[in-house]
Amino acid sequence: MAIFGKISDIRNQLNNRELDVVFEYLEKAITNNTEINSRIRSMGLDQYKKIKITDDIFAIEQSYNARRSEKPLFESHTKYIDFQFLISGQEVVRLACTDLLKIDSKYDEEGDFTLYKNYLNSENIEIKKGDLSIFFTKDGHMPGQQKNNKLFSRVFKVVVKVPIIKMNNK
Repeated sequence: MAIFGKISDIRNQLNNRELDVVFEYLEKAITNNTEINSRIRSMGLDQYKKIKITDDIFAIEQSYNARRSEKPLFESHTKYIDFQFLISGQEVVRLACTDLLKIDSKYDEEGDFTLYKNYLNSENIEIKKGDLSIFFTKDGHMPGQQKNNKLFSRVFKVVVKVPIIKMNNK
């Protein structure tokens, strides 16, 4: 089940030493004038950069405009859990259990994702600066969406990919 909230609350609830490096990275990412924050905020529109955190944990730093998709697709992951953290901006994340979704394209092992067709009965969750979302294997998610088809919001965000095994080691 997906988790949404403020970073400090989620860190306390998970209480997993394996994740300390993830939370330390995320806290630096949102703190002004840190190397990580400056690097993310200097990104141009629609830029993505993969950053190695440990041997098996990495981040995808990104900058884009929240959008209304022409062909909306949900995604899920098999090997990694997504820690999605908004540095600035605002977006809506659509969420549905993968058991309710129909596959659009089969699992891509290299990219670790399965894509699913649009599902109109999904939950819509508004995400703002400082919000952390964690998506597990059964969480079909569609981040980066506009709120109520309003003006686009420039988003600076980081997605940390944590191997599933790290979440099971407490």
